[in-house]
Amino acid sequence: MQIKKIIPICILLLLSCSFYAIGYTREQLEIFELNLVDDSEPKFYFVKLLQGSHIVIYDKDSNKKQSIKPIFPNIEDDCKNDKHQLPQKYRQSFLTASGISETDNLFVYNYEYNKLYSFPISKLEVFAIGGDCLPTDETYYLFGFALALNQLPQDYDPNDTTFVYIGKESPFAQEQLTLLNWQKISDKEDNYLAQAHGLHYNLWTLGKSPWYPDHYPECAGLVVKNDKNKILLDEVLTQQYSLLPLNGKDKDHEYKKQWTGKLFKNKPLVVFGCFSIMGCPVIDFIDSPFSKFDIKLHCINKNNWVAQ
Repeated sequence: MQIKKIIPICILLLLSCSFYAIGYTREQLEIFELNLVDDSEPKFYFVKLLQGSHIVIYDKDSNKKQSIKPIFPNIEDDCKNDKHQLPQKYRQSFLTASGISETDNLFVYNYEYNKLYSFPISKLEVFAIGGDCLPTDETYYLFGFALALNQLPQDYDPNDTTFVYIGKESPFAQEQLTLLNWQKISDKEDNYLAQAHGLHYNLWTLGKSPWYPDHYPECAGLVVKNDKNKILLDEVLTQQYSLLPLNGKDKDHEYKKQWTGKLFKNKPLVVFGCFSIMGCPVIDFIDSPFSKFDIKLHCINKNNWVAQ
């Protein structure tokens, strides 16, 4: 009898703990990149959401199919076309797998010019894109939304200063970000300083890089301090990072990588552009319990068509 009483009590305690944990779980911002697909006509912009392996396909006998041919029966084995529009009957499966609704919007934010563009998901087509001469196995394809070139301003360049979000409302604060203007600290050859928003951004480098024109230095670590010399952020190079070059100095910015300011609504200031992971800049919140892991960046390694 005692055991029967104890079991319901334990279940109630477990449920209470579960609801408590759910209530205090932070929502992770999912940020995507905008890619220009320009190796065929017509050119278009592409926002990758899923690898093909997330799209479950069944044949008439309810057996799971590994080939992408049931979706795109016109796929040719001679690699003439590696971009395919998703038929309407598979659209809902894609949206369900992506956690996206037809009533959502796709927001394209250019943080260099503080411009925000919005597109209803219901008006966007879904495409699958593969690499050169890939097999018909659907796991080799990237699925996402396409934007026609004329849906954004003429000569829009998405490569360096664009973030994309999909949801009901835009998370972007639309407060103009600051491009950090680095000045070399005279007594230390590889140290640089920039100031913005009342903060001091102290950066050190690995010296001149052979990978960028004029041997631009690459970031190796960043410390952000307030006017009382309190450290608010300390970010150093790790094995998972790729290095990015400095913007330049004296406002002659050959690159536009390191930015700071209020990027998101109801979030602290951010700084990003010192390091990247899979082609996406690492975004850090400054002086807050939030971390870069509160932002999930979806990127494509364009060299080998790997998606994060």
